[in-house]
Amino acid sequence: MFAIGISSGIKAGHHDGGAVLMEDGRLIAASEEERFTLAKHARGQLPRGAIQFCLDYAGLRIEDVSYICSPLKSYPNYAQRLEDYFRFQFGHSPKIELYDHHHCHAASTFYPSGFDDATVLCLDFSGDSQSGMVAKGANGRLEVIRQFARNQSLGFYYGMITQYLGYQMTHDEYKVMGLASYGAARFGEEFDSILKVVGDGYELNTEIDRRARDAHLFTSDFSTRQERIFTGRLEEILGPRRLRNSPIEQKHIDIAATAQRRLEEVAVNIAKAAVASTGSKNICIAGGVGLNVKMNMEILDATPGGKLFVPPVPHDAGVCYGAAILKMVELGHPIEPLRHAYYGPEYSPDQIRKTLTQIGARYTETDDPVQVASEDLLAGKAVGWFQGRMEYGPRALGNRSILADPRDVAIKDRINATIKYREQYRPFCPSVIVEKQNDYFQNAFVAPFMAVNCRATELGKQKIPAVVHIDGTSRIQSVERSVNPLYHDLISRFERQTGVGVLVNTSLNINEQPLVNSPLEALHTYFCSGLDSLMLGNFYLSKQQ
Repeated sequence: MFAIGISSGIKAGHHDGGAVLMEDGRLIAASEEERFTLAKHARGQLPRGAIQFCLDYAGLRIEDVSYICSPLKSYPNYAQRLEDYFRFQFGHSPKIELYDHHHCHAASTFYPSGFDDATVLCLDFSGDSQSGMVAKGANGRLEVIRQFARNQSLGFYYGMITQYLGYQMTHDEYKVMGLASYGAARFGEEFDSILKVVGDGYELNTEIDRRARDAHLFTSDFSTRQERIFTGRLEEILGPRRLRNSPIEQKHIDIAATAQRRLEEVAVNIAKAAVASTGSKNICIAGGVGLNVKMNMEILDATPGGKLFVPPVPHDAGVCYGAAILKMVELGHPIEPLRHAYYGPEYSPDQIRKTLTQIGARYTETDDPVQVASEDLLAGKAVGWFQGRMEYGPRALGNRSILADPRDVAIKDRINATIKYREQYRPFCPSVIVEKQNDYFQNAFVAPFMAVNCRATELGKQKIPAVVHIDGTSRIQSVERSVNPLYHDLISRFERQTGVGVLVNTSLNINEQPLVNSPLEALHTYFCSGLDSLMLGNFYLSKQQ
């Protein structure tokens, strides 16, 4: 039984559209729409490219699919509009099944976790008139324990602070998270008037929510993510906002630090109460706020005795996965645990060679890409690494990556300035072979999706400074040979030559562009940036040739 899950929709302001294909509880193909439109977050678009990829990968026609599964259950006439869309775009519409947005988030993290029981936390901006929920996962089902109102949205809170600091909400929140580590959380009293811990929950000041004050203007949602979402009350509390592209002052950095600290305090309070209510110490996290890896670390630290699972797509690109899972559970199919995120397109040697020939690129072919790439890494080069199936989710996990030597702290500034073209305070992540991760990180566990920070050991701070952030933490990716043998071999060879089983890993793209999908996009990134070399499958390009 095949089901396609889709996210995003026919509604202004929606973002992070995606599609997955599942068969009898097993995930077969998945991708975000941005990888096909080349417009980051694919705002306001149904995922036609992602849907077509899923069908093509499995060799299916739309008539072979039994169900189209989607969130936005509460939206009037949405099922009819989806049916019309599929009939128009594909000539046929499978049966449409709609689910609650946060149930989809919860399903996307609990069922693939492999846990028998778990406390499920969904913290989001909004969806189906709520902003999150707590659920208990046990005996193959989800039981809602608690829901959070739309006007108490932690996603709104962090998006508002993102806007206040001169960035774009639902896009730049990770910049605020990275910036926060450089500041002091000295605005606690002011933030008491914005967001505070109350009892076993929290209270968000609704006077700062422009959606509530100007409801006559914004009857459902914002038409763009560029319009101001906070009222003047926020600037009365914190002072004038930072205008985009104006200098970042220490005050702004300290506000970011306080905002991050307050989010962590609230999330930990919610998590503790949730664990007490469900009785399960295992925690599953989803929702856009679940991309905050520092918050995830604090939740794990505050709720000892269990395990943590955050999927590679906790944000809205993952609700399509959750929707398809909910249908599979209804049909009685067990859900296969998620061990990796390599569910996107892949390209054959012939396809790569054809692209290289068409653009007239100079290249060599090798039967040992690991050796060639490791030599460049040892020489201090930044290497583009394009292999196998593209990752599902926002993180490059060793198939569409830029790699470098983590022992050289200067490589961080060079990649930020000359390859990624982004802010200097932005950190990089370590890919670490699982056999060595406890050498470099405290209390490390198998974390394949870069979804949680770990504190570096003293050895880690000394040996791999390029991937240890200023706060002493790293967003790790555990690399297992059984999951990605080629990438594991590359890191292992580097470890044999240097004694360090870690590589710098950042996404193969230029700032403000999606993670690359195709060979042509990888070549565009290579030629338009300061990348030293590119290993495109078994094809090697170097600017020193």
